[in-house]
Amino acid sequence: MARLPLNDLAGFAAVARARSFTAAASEVGVSPSALSHAMRGLEERLGVRLLARSTRSVAPTEASAALLDRLSPALPEVDVGLADLAAFRDEPEGIVRITTFHWLAPTFLARRLPAFLAAHPGVTVDERSQDVVSAGFDAGLRFGEDFQKDMIAVPVGPRLRHLVVAMGSPRPPDPSPRPTQTSLCRIP
Repeated sequence: MARLPLNDLAGFAAVARARSFTAAASEVGVSPSALSHAMRGLEERLGVRLLARSTRSVAPTEASAALLDRLSPALPEVDVGLADLAAFRDEPEGIVRITTFHWLAPTFLARRLPAFLAAHPGVTVDERSQDVVSAGFDAGLRFGEDFQKDMIAVPVGPRLRHLVVAMGSPRPPDPSPRPTQTSLCRIP
């Protein structure tokens, strides 16, 4: 006997349980007419009438009761097995929870996230400003070298150095020659 499509067997079990093409079609995600057509094809391939149809109802036949008894426990196991395959997918999917400083997100994440999300459409990023460990985040972006000693730190960009001058400084540094730390310390 040729192998039967699993979808047809799942459709048969749904119709037999619901005793309705409309309810079963909703459960398996097809139209009632498509499900009815698939059941006729299944009956033809098996050479056995599986469903007794009337204008108002549908029910499993006596001949199909044994098949239904065997399918009922097996189909959920197949679903579980297929769901377990998600762990082996080539493409990552799920939610990545990242914590960072509110000012670092637009500077660092905004430039890198669009390309990452385009490359991995199954991934969603949740970004917040909270403690990495206590809030259960997957990763944390921090500036500098201040992190807990049991954490793994990986540089994600170059060291940034910024010159900061207070607004309202009475005398800005002379633009030529280039300012040094010593010359900046002499500003009143």
